Amino acid sequence: MKNIVKDAVGHFKVLMDHSQREYEPHQIHVLKRMVVPLLDFEQIIKQGTKSDAWQTLEAIVRECHKLRSGE
Repeated sequence: MKNIVKDAVGHFKVLMDHSQREYEPHQIHVLKRMVVPLLDFEQIIKQGTKSDAWQTLEAIVRECHKLRSGE
């Protein structure tokens, strides 16, 4: 897996982690956590391949399934 894919998935994991916290983080903090993954997607679109895009989506879907199942 390429670094740009790992970065996007890692930032998505952080976003999901923050969304599960009991306290409400500051709005700027949440915005930062939402914008960074979008910038990763932009980098994948510009510099990555079709395979990179699919790997990113598949990894994000796996993370969503983990979150849903409570892992």
